[in-house]
Amino acid sequence: MTDRLENGALAALLVLTLILVGFSLRSRAPEASARQSPGPSASATASPSPSPSTSQGGSVVFLGDSIAEGKSATTPTKRWTALVADGLGLTEVNFGHARTGYVRTGSEGSCGDRACPNFEGMVPEVAKAKPSTVVITGGGNDSGLPAEDFAHAVTDTIAGLKKAIPGATIYLVNPWWDLRPVPESLAVQAAAVKRAASAADAVYLDTKQPLVDKPELMVASGTNPNDRGHAALAKAVTEAIAQSD
Repeated sequence: MTDRLENGALAALLVLTLILVGFSLRSRAPEASARQSPGPSASATASPSPSPSTSQGGSVVFLGDSIAEGKSATTPTKRWTALVADGLGLTEVNFGHARTGYVRTGSEGSCGDRACPNFEGMVPEVAKAKPSTVVITGGGNDSGLPAEDFAHAVTDTIAGLKKAIPGATIYLVNPWWDLRPVPESLAVQAAAVKRAASAADAVYLDTKQPLVDKPELMVASGTNPNDRGHAALAKAVTEAIAQSD
């Protein structure tokens, strides 16, 4: 009698166990299926989110050095290029690279496995962006180079842009400087940029020197602007564009 009771209890326990296991597997099945069979959005190739459309449409490309790149701005939205693009109602495309100029290229390996091109060398990338507007700043990194080489480089850069994007408006800003003593060659460079712009039917923007002798607008190193400095540059460029219209 005792053996029959024990065998009955064991059989009942076995049945209960099988029921519980079956229930557990059934309840987990949808979760496993969802992980193994992603929907269309998960299986599609990832791509960057498009920039939001603007009221005027189109984009503005910025060519320049570390100041255009936005060095020392706390966020990309606070660099002067972003502020100017927003004021123009255009989408920012930033091709600024540290240590570059109309003549000088960047340091070795600064653009992946190669040196960043000078401004003329960036023309093919600008053409791919198909901008309605181009703003070029820089030239300070070319200080000390032969004036004739600099003038030719400016002319060649504008000519390349005119050929690649004939319908775009091209603005050339006078070369900027920082807290270091201003070299005499900077005025010569500014004059060369102005002549080249006039000869090629581009627009020269004389923004003066928004950062010179203003340590409150610069980071501790004194070579790049802080957020206040970027705001000052944006104001100077925006006002110069408005006056040129």
